[in-house]
Amino acid sequence: MRPNSDERLEILKIEMSLIQGIFNKYDDLIFRNRNWFITIWVGAIGLAFTLKNPTLTNLSVLASALYWFTEGLMRYQYWYKYVVRYRAVREWINESDASCISVYDLTNHFGDRAGIVERIRNSFFKLEPSLLAVILVACAVVAQAMVPSGP
Repeated sequence: MRPNSDERLEILKIEMSLIQGIFNKYDDLIFRNRNWFITIWVGAIGLAFTLKNPTLTNLSVLASALYWFTEGLMRYQYWYKYVVRYRAVREWINESDASCISVYDLTNHFGDRAGIVERIRNSFFKLEPSLLAVILVACAVVAQAMVPSGP
């Protein structure tokens, strides 16, 4: 027995709330990762000043790059498919002439598939994490110039 249009709408409303819960989970993971990477970054800068070794600031640059890559990979592997699905369901609910939509199709088997370039751009080159990584790298370079060298 196939669900009628009212039942499909209810199922899709439930799906929207489930997807929102998944977004909340990934946002929490992303912010926890940011906290860890910033802690590691600050620790590397502090270690460079403590040991008076400017090359140790390269650890903070590495931490910045690792943070950017890890967040982008998390978005690429897990988060992005939920964004595409959320948008598809939202558009279907808001359109008046929509005929049908598959229920809970995270594979996008029945919907539009995003190209790899779009998926990489939307996962790795989001403004907030990219800007944070660039600022962390720039601050590490400035700190490297400020660290006194010597025993």
